[in-house]
Order: sequence, then structure tokens, then C-alpha cells
Amino acid sequence: MCNDEPPVPPELSDLAGAITPGGPGIDGIPPIDQPRFVAASDATFPRDDDIVFGLELGGEHRAYPQLVLVWHEIFNDTVAGRPISVTYCPLTGTAVGFTGIPGEDVVSFGTSGNLVNSNLLMYDRPAGSRWPQILGTAITGKLAGTVLPTHPLVWTTWGRWRAQHPDTVVLTTDTGALRNYGSDPYGSYRDQSGYYADDAVMFRTLHFDDSLSAKSVVLGVRAGGETAAIPKDVVRDRGTVDLEVGGQHCTASWDAALETARVVRADTGEPADYMEAMWFAWVAFYPRTTLLERR
Repeated sequence: MCNDEPPVPPELSDLAGAITPGGPGIDGIPPIDQPRFVAASDATFPRDDDIVFGLELGGEHRAYPQLVLVWHEIFNDTVAGRPISVTYCPLTGTAVGFTGIPGEDVVSFGTSGNLVNSNLLMYDRPAGSRWPQILGTAITGKLAGTVLPTHPLVWTTWGRWRAQHPDTVVLTTDTGALRNYGSDPYGSYRDQSGYYADDAVMFRTLHFDDSLSAKSVVLGVRAGGETAAIPKDVVRDRGTVDLEVGGQHCTASWDAALETARVVRADTGEPADYMEAMWFAWVAFYPRTTLLERR
């Protein structure tokens, strides 16, 4: 039989072989393709202390409430004329923005219903390749090996984000789906209860490292084919942490106004390729990662 799809690169074959059913079928967790927003001054949801993922792109500011994303996981959006897919995996505590597939005109993702290393496995439309959210690299299909460009999202609260960016708009609960918005089926990320409060992992991972507790929040940084992880609370306590990853000098700093951490390239001040993640998930994808500033 003729197959016009390229073979999965060897370094991705283990991940492709570790795809695990997550429960719902394809798009059983429905992505949002036509998100609706409201100005901050008109918003009645979320509450000031609820978590949002803030986006700064092309001079525009948007906020995506965690209590909405937890029910959908993928939002295919357009900001400042640029397509962006805002993604969130509650099982691994990762929120990542993807700004398109290199060489492809159509940029749209859905939920496959499967997981890898307990992490959201996306599929692209229309090629159908599978992409672990943390890795941001296709592990199956004709796009296998393709890497998605990322755009950082800011973990903060609605009250703090709105105070810093009064021009922001915020995603509403007008999604076209019936969900119990304002609640989280996994517990409470804000108050650290339920799934977020213990070290139990719901699905198997290919690699485990007990250098930190499984759900400790780290800043995972990628550059030059290498990775590093810094505990978020270390950045908060120290204010700044300098690091080198793959020959790239970076600085992690604490933003007190937003109560969050950011990582930038030291030479340009531009955002590095980084994300917040639960330790177990980051090290499952990057078992050779360098763990910096252990407590």
C-alpha cells in the first residue's frame, strides 16, 4: 500500500507510541472557533481574583479566563490581524499561544481526545497531524517534525490584568456551548484544591523525576535545542534569575504588579520561548532538562 506521509522522526516515535485515550472523543472537549469578547468596563465575569491568561500581541490586550478555558482547552482566535490559537491543558498546568503552522495558510486546531505524557494532544485542520501542546511539535502525520512558533501567555488574575491593561477585552461565557462556567471540574487552581493540590498524576508519563514534587510550578525555557526549568517560587523570592539555555542568555524576573514571572532574552528584551508547567509534565517531555536554582 502506498503511503504519502513521511515516517515519524525517530526522536518522536516514543511519543507517538505513547498516545493515550483521555476519555472524550475527537472534539469531545469542544474548541472555540468564534470566541466573543467584552470590554473590561462591561465585564461581569470573571471575578477579580480568578485566574486569567493574558495576551499581549500587536498592541492589543486580551484576557482568557481559566474557568472558561478549562472546559474547551483550545481557542482559535485572531488578534491584531494575526491568527493565534490559545491553548490550555489543566492536567499539566500549561497555557501556550501558537501563532500558526509554518508554510500553512490555515491555522486551526482541535482536541484529539488523546493525551501524551498526560498533556493535551491537539490536531490541526485540515492535515490531521497530532501535536502535544507542551512540545509544540507534530508527532504524527504529514507534518510530523514541524515545530509551531509560540507566543507567551501571562498567568495572573483578572483584577490585576485589568488594572494594568484597562484597554483589555475579556473572553465571555457566550461560547455556544452549555458548560458550568465559573467552576473547575478538576478542583480549584486558584485555591489549590482537588487535582491541583496533590502529586497524583492521572495518566502515565514516559519519564519521571522526583527532584521536585510532581505538580510544582516551573518556568520551562527552550533555546538552541536545550531546555531548562526554574521553580516559579524561586523567581518570586529572588526577583530575578539569570540563566543560559542553548547558548542564549535569558533573564527570568518577577512582575509584582501581575504576580507572575516572565522570561526574556537578555540581548533583546524580547520574550523567550517559555511556559509555566507542572514539573512532572515538563520533565516527561524533556528528561535532560537542566533544573536551575533548586530550593
